[in-house]
Order: sequence, then C-alpha cells, then structure tokens
Amino acid sequence: PEFNNLVNFPGNMSQKQSPNVPNGMRCCVMCGQACQLSIAGKNKQKDKSVGESSNNSRNGSNGGSGCAVIPTQNKGLCTMCDVSVWIVTQSGLEIKWCKGCKNFRPWAAFGDKGLATKCVRCRERQREKYAVQKKEKEKARGNRPALNAS
Repeated sequence: PEFNNLVNFPGNMSQKQSPNVPNGMRCCVMCGQACQLSIAGKNKQKDKSVGESSNNSRNGSNGGSGCAVIPTQNKGLCTMCDVSVWIVTQSGLEIKWCKGCKNFRPWAAFGDKGLATKCVRCRERQREKYAVQKKEKEKARGNRPALNAS
C-alpha cells in the first residue's frame, strides 16, 4: 500500500507549520503527537535540552532524552512510531517502518529480525556496500608507498 494511504493523520503530512503547534515542532503522521523536529547536522546537545523541557515529552528510543522527535528523513513519522508494528485495519496486514526504504513495509519483509530497523532487502544492500567499502579500504592500504626511515 502507498504511504499516503497508511498514515493515521494525513493532515500532518504538510511541511508547513500548523498554527496550533509550537515553532520547531510537528505532529506525527501516525500518533498525532506534537514532537520536536530533528535537524540533521545541528548541535545535538541543543536539541536534547529543548526536547527535555517540552511538555509533550514521551518515553522513547531517542538516545535517552525521553521524548520522541521527528527526523527529517522520516516523512513526518516520530521515533516512537518508527519502531512500532502497525496493523492495517482494512486488510489485517502488519507493517513496520523501514529506515532504509524510508517507507512502510510488510512486517514479514523484516525476516527473522522482526525488531530490526531495516528490511531484509536493505540489510543485504547495506552488507554488500560495506563489503565493497572494506575491499577498497584494504586495497588503498596495500597501495601506499613504504616510508623510508633515514
């Protein structure tokens, strides 16, 4: 199923700021909670202190800060909802967010590691990419000229 048809709060998919949500926050497309926006490459310590003082904090897997955030690459899905398994009520299909595909995938696509953050296809692609990277690194290390100790 298409992402737009799977979210519980499609009105929260808009990139523009809702008038009733504090600046720097956005409502999750699945749970509807207002969450701090995660800005890639910014000072994490600053984000953490802002998140902890928020009245909308929830227990989450956000590095121990205690509140969910919405990463920029998550299409409006908070860090609490991106680890949950969801059931599509019309079909009974169990779905989970894949951080590799950046989309919902059938839970079965995660294989034996149902709690993993990436589906089998993305984990395999990551494994292949790592193997190539490791070979290139070893090759580069082998081609270095020897240092002359004088």
